[in-house]
Amino acid sequence: MSGIAGIINLNENKKDRQKINILLDKISHRGDRREVVDIVGGYIGINSNYSFETKIDKNIILMDGKINNLDYLFSKYDIQVDNSLISDSEKICLLFNKVGKEIFKYLKGSFALVIVDKKGNIYLARDFLGRKPLYFYKDDETLMFASEFKSLIEFTNDIKEFPPGSYMVNLLKPEIIKIVDADNYTIIKDQDSDIQEDKLEDYLLKSMDMRINDNNLNLGVWLSGGLDSSLIAALLREFTNKVYTYSVGYDGSPDLEAAKEVSDYLGTKHTDYKLNTEELFSNIPKAIYHLESFDAPLVRSTLGNMIASKISSSSDVIFSGEGGDELFAGYDYFLEYDSSKVIQEELVNAINSLHNTALQRVDRTANAYGVNVKLPMLDENLLNYVLKIPPKNKVRTNTGKYILRKVASKYLPDDIAWRSKEKFWEGSGIEDTLEKKINTIITDKEFSDNRKSPDSPNLRNKEEAYYYKVFNDYYSDIDIDNILSFTQDFN
Repeated sequence: MSGIAGIINLNENKKDRQKINILLDKISHRGDRREVVDIVGGYIGINSNYSFETKIDKNIILMDGKINNLDYLFSKYDIQVDNSLISDSEKICLLFNKVGKEIFKYLKGSFALVIVDKKGNIYLARDFLGRKPLYFYKDDETLMFASEFKSLIEFTNDIKEFPPGSYMVNLLKPEIIKIVDADNYTIIKDQDSDIQEDKLEDYLLKSMDMRINDNNLNLGVWLSGGLDSSLIAALLREFTNKVYTYSVGYDGSPDLEAAKEVSDYLGTKHTDYKLNTEELFSNIPKAIYHLESFDAPLVRSTLGNMIASKISSSSDVIFSGEGGDELFAGYDYFLEYDSSKVIQEELVNAINSLHNTALQRVDRTANAYGVNVKLPMLDENLLNYVLKIPPKNKVRTNTGKYILRKVASKYLPDDIAWRSKEKFWEGSGIEDTLEKKINTIITDKEFSDNRKSPDSPNLRNKEEAYYYKVFNDYYSDIDIDNILSFTQDFN
């Protein structure tokens, strides 16, 4: 876990060390080790729970995240060093020195980074799914950036999200270099579905393997009892006999019961946490402050995710099944389409919205509680293969995730592998509880007046109106169109 920030005046030598510390103080939960680097015109800094090397061969690099293919790129560009003796920061700088800014499009992993080169040029870059957050402000003279926009709001309301799959040089406009586009994936034809299942299983196992190393002492899974998290737990058991699982829900909720069944079947060391309404409701301000959104489904799931993060913080690494619904057509609305072309387009749309929905939730809750989360379903090699699988093998006979369920059947009981999709906040019992309580707080008139207000966004129900009021307590007068998007599959 790390958080980066910077404040630089590129045209004048105006420097204020206090401001970089304010930026970093607002994201101190992202790491307890701080380093501030003095550069021409300003400062950049990092909070991190890891050791890091910031100055390499007159370059400066700060990064939140992990890049998985550095050794492959060393081989591709014939960089001759002993990879085992140098840090990831050194590897990135050696690649940057040889390839230049083009290297950003070839980096695979979860990252937001800043590089200041030998000439003082400042480069920002973010991974193509937006797994790590980044926000910025710029005018003709000044550039500010930070991992969360709560830092920047101390100085400006003109905040923008740094686009996923982009890089930026100095004060120039961010340039998109890598996106998920339906036209980039040629659908597999004339191949037996059994072969596709075997290849999918192989990609899943490789994705898990890549995220496990000798330093991972206690490996855990956020386990809802649904298909994605259950399969992740089952695959993890292929690598270790000791797996910890963590579940959250109301007593007797479908998620808790299904998670217990999976845990018993796999033999994991299981912890479940039974919610109560007052605790859940009292956590709403904290959830919205960390989440930086008032999207109702996202807030619901964040409340549960916060508690899951809290009870799992003793594990060295936590695996999550995020991304399974977006890659494999797990949402109910996919069942409404009878066109493979439309399904493929909607899959791409769902994947490209993750940075403002599930990935934003996971990042904020995990960092709030110091949890190191891995998302194997969103491995780039796996994603590139899955988007070539024919949509008819994902949506079949009114069932989403068909091919993923076929793979899961090798590892899990059928009643889990073929369990119908329930959103976390439904299966855990969170939705019903919150909706009932908030409906007693927000009157019909107040909701109607809010919706009519020219300054109010499109609030979809009373619950979202309540969350918006809390959001404004922290983040008023901000252009939400520059930093937020909203869950499509809204119940």
